[in-house]
Amino acid sequence: MSDIASGYAQFLDAAREVEAIIRAHPGTTDADLAEGYQYLAGMWIFHVERAFKSYDLDRPAFVRDMDNVRTWGLPTPDHHYYSAQIDGGGVYRVLGHRGNTVDYCFELVSGLAGDDAVVGDRIGALESSRLEIEADGRFELWIGGPERPGNWMKSDDRARCLFVRQTVNDWLTEQPTPMLIERMDQPVPVPRRPALADIQQLYAVAARNMVDQVKFLDDFARNWTKVLPLNDYPAPTVGPADAGYFPGQFNTKGRWEVPAGQALVITIEPCDAKYQSLALAHPRWFNSFIPRSVQSSITGAQSRVSSDGRFRYVLAGEDPGVRNWLDTTGVESGFIFMRFQQLASGVPPKKPLTKLVPLAAVKDEFPADEPRVTPEERLATARLRRLAADRRYF
Repeated sequence: MSDIASGYAQFLDAAREVEAIIRAHPGTTDADLAEGYQYLAGMWIFHVERAFKSYDLDRPAFVRDMDNVRTWGLPTPDHHYYSAQIDGGGVYRVLGHRGNTVDYCFELVSGLAGDDAVVGDRIGALESSRLEIEADGRFELWIGGPERPGNWMKSDDRARCLFVRQTVNDWLTEQPTPMLIERMDQPVPVPRRPALADIQQLYAVAARNMVDQVKFLDDFARNWTKVLPLNDYPAPTVGPADAGYFPGQFNTKGRWEVPAGQALVITIEPCDAKYQSLALAHPRWFNSFIPRSVQSSITGAQSRVSSDGRFRYVLAGEDPGVRNWLDTTGVESGFIFMRFQQLASGVPPKKPLTKLVPLAAVKDEFPADEPRVTPEERLATARLRRLAADRRYF
């Protein structure tokens, strides 16, 4: 029997290397490390699945980049993130159905954020507003090859990945739709038993990608900790194409710090975005707070509009008794990202207003008729969120 240790051993070494990265953070508590090891579990799952499922460029398949466990890069749980590895010189066809998600976007990129320790170049994008769809909702998209009518994206040798985001506003009614991808420019033979060297190589790919991404995101979070504003957020703008933002999305971001017994109230003026959301992320691991069971993110559809027409959100580690609670789970600092998509008017959203107040005084920041949320209602909301999350990823 041949020695299989090479690629597999590299992956085990990579696991130890990324463990050393999370343990190198000064001042980490046992709770921080518990969340850090949970983050690494998601990285293991993602990078092994990505390598073994998607790195056959002749027989590609979409991989779910994030779910309730694998969460990284300050995501929003409202987006369904998928990617498929491709050969930039090849020709591929994607078959799908538009479904009822509020937004949909294809991006041809040189890699996911962190591949080769960089953000990755965006080579092209096709947004839902330009996607040609049949009457029954089906669509066909061609990648590479000569230009053709209908949905087509130009490719080149830099292209290594097709990245897709399907955006959900209402977790209870909107569902992502399946997509299929196949190579079309050459015959694809039926595979035989894998060679040992090929399996070793897949483990080596998973090892390299995992280390590169964890290092990249760790450096990214450390830099944002230094440069982003604290408890005060600029007016949303459209993010640059070379920084990984959703094409055309208005967004704003920053840090928050909410000591125990206090709350940060964020007030947002209404706009005509079909989708808006606020999402919290861990100060060290740059990932979501228990997105399946904790309301650490919230969409417009999940939010209550106060009687004066404004959205008010409360960041706190304890229940403030209002519907639009962003639960920090007891973590006292972190990142926040606000997203606004498909604004019919094109008018940018206004700057959010913020105020740090004692938890007991939160009610004073709302109109007098703002309803209180009982503990029973909170549990019911958490149950619906959990079931909706499970349905999304079934």
